[in-house]
Amino acid sequence: MRDAQRLRAGSDARQARAERILDVTAELLQVHGYRRVTVDDVAKRAGIGKGTIYLHWRTREALLWAVLQRETGRLMDRLITELSDDAELALPHRLMTAIFLEVSHRPLVKALLLSDVEILGTLAQDEAVAAAQQELAGNKNYFEMVRDQGLLRADLGVDEAGCILDGVIRGFFAATESPEHTGLSLDERAGLLAYVLRRTLENDTPPPVRAVEALSVQVIELFRAIAASQRTEVPGAH
Repeated sequence: MRDAQRLRAGSDARQARAERILDVTAELLQVHGYRRVTVDDVAKRAGIGKGTIYLHWRTREALLWAVLQRETGRLMDRLITELSDDAELALPHRLMTAIFLEVSHRPLVKALLLSDVEILGTLAQDEAVAAAQQELAGNKNYFEMVRDQGLLRADLGVDEAGCILDGVIRGFFAATESPEHTGLSLDERAGLLAYVLRRTLENDTPPPVRAVEALSVQVIELFRAIAASQRTEVPGAH
């Protein structure tokens, strides 16, 4: 019993230490960007030895990527909770607007979605980043679900829907950085995004309740799988 308690305590301490390292790295990454964040900086800010960090991550790149994975996993968790309370959130115009708002408050996820080289550095060219971008911006599996439930416009295919979404949502994110758009609040921009996606991706008639509920269940499972895939490579994360 005591051995088991000691092992559990050791595991908890390791997990807490990993979370602290990730917290510090996230702070430094947002302020200084990829090129200027070093393992020495992280160790100093976290109040630990440099070698301790390497007990969790073998390379600096692995550590930085773990931060991005954790942020993505947290976003997925938030969306899963909201979907569980509101099935209509699974509809393209609702879901992508929710992602737009969430990502706007998560600088590292936004950098990941937009391939921000200033923050991501060489990670922006990594295949894993491209995969994460697809997951965040409405991947093919999602639009196949929407189509199979009869909720995608009949004159649109899955690939076309993905292309439209990618261009629109990137444009809206770019607009938030443009001085001439400062007259609109974030919520107002989100409302415009919902309007555009509703008109371009969904049917004109109200969606059937059963189809929406079925889509919500599928999307929750998809997001759970995405969140799980992110956590598998984040030592000590939860």
